[in-house]
Amino acid sequence: MADVDASDALPSSSPRAVAAPDHPNLEDRDFILSQDFFCTPDYITPDNQNLLNGVDCNKENIPCPKSPEKITTVKTKRKIHDSVLVHPLSPSLSGRQEVVELGNDTFETDDVDMEKETMAMPKKQNYVSQSAVALRCRVMPPPCMKNPYLKDASDIGVDPFGNQRTKCAGFFPALFSGDGLSRYHTDFQEIKQIGTGNFSRVFKVLKRIDGCLYAVKQSTRQLHQDIERRRAVMEVQALAALGSHENIVGYYSSWYENEQLYIQMELCDCSLSIGRYSHPFSETDALRALHQISKALLFVHEKGIAHLDVKPDNIYVKDGFYKLGDFGCATLLDNSLPIEEGDARYMPQEILNDRYDYLDKVDIFSLGASIYEIVRGSTLTEAHFMNLKEGKLPLLPGHSLQFQNLIRAMVDPDPVRRPSAREILENPIFDKVRSNPKA
Repeated sequence: MADVDASDALPSSSPRAVAAPDHPNLEDRDFILSQDFFCTPDYITPDNQNLLNGVDCNKENIPCPKSPEKITTVKTKRKIHDSVLVHPLSPSLSGRQEVVELGNDTFETDDVDMEKETMAMPKKQNYVSQSAVALRCRVMPPPCMKNPYLKDASDIGVDPFGNQRTKCAGFFPALFSGDGLSRYHTDFQEIKQIGTGNFSRVFKVLKRIDGCLYAVKQSTRQLHQDIERRRAVMEVQALAALGSHENIVGYYSSWYENEQLYIQMELCDCSLSIGRYSHPFSETDALRALHQISKALLFVHEKGIAHLDVKPDNIYVKDGFYKLGDFGCATLLDNSLPIEEGDARYMPQEILNDRYDYLDKVDIFSLGASIYEIVRGSTLTEAHFMNLKEGKLPLLPGHSLQFQNLIRAMVDPDPVRRPSAREILENPIFDKVRSNPKA
């Protein structure tokens, strides 16, 4: 760049020296001059201006400071060849989508820092790490499974990624093999274990994002085979198909992690399992529990579903309300799904003999046997359960005859003579309970 005359380059002390230079695009400039500020020091005028003005020498050899307009860096975008595909998520660019070529002007260190900050701004806004891009590209979404408990599920279950899923089968272990991508530990703080069963454990957890307490059910073993996964997910599908009901344990979410199934559910206070329920069970308490669980069974049966595992361990209490939970053995009333019986102690004789014509009445028998055991206050022996299956119900001292007759009808050996859930709710014995559910 050619040197200019010193008289033109050195600003004078007149008011004209501190005025902003004329520029056709003054309003569109992308920088601020010190002269634009009110009562700011003049950083443009050199400290040795008076000394330079008093020296009589060859002005052509005097190094001249450049005005702000003349030291503005010239930026040009380098042309990108047509063969190069630029994408904001391209791993090869690593967030540096724009290459800036600087002019040949010499500039100070402050200008270099300003240019680096300018180049770094798009990176912060659009940058995606290479590992995230690679993981997103290689992992296929899980298949869409048909929910057999939904009546209008004929169009569900189509897997549009079926062909690609076969090719990418080798990448699934990266998603489920415990590589640190744990939704359970990321979203929840585990507090303690509150239940265990043959195939799962239940934990009391605190969700980090909303600060609420939940129960998370985790399968105890890994589900490697597809048939194992489908059997385990039946409970999730049944809960999702049923929807919300005040007397059914709420369902929130579910997912696979490390080839184990996790189910996020409503946290209850306790169950009616013998030894866990701290309060003595009076007839009034028994009627209230019987009434509310019968409402749950009516809701379930109207959806065309049978529970098939009603027992004290699966009847929960929360804020004075009784809720039916654990739908791991749920099936359809029309026998279109495989039948998997629950606890054999609470099963009627006909289902043990592979008679599945009255699956809704199986739940009625199990509820009657459960209420009978709860009222007794002790675990029934095998002989007691055999008497119930044969319709031999011992008397319950201290309880009304009307209550005992209702329990006896519910455990009748003939499923046809057992009342339905609706008929139980219409029994006059519940008149007081209907007027005040928490009485």
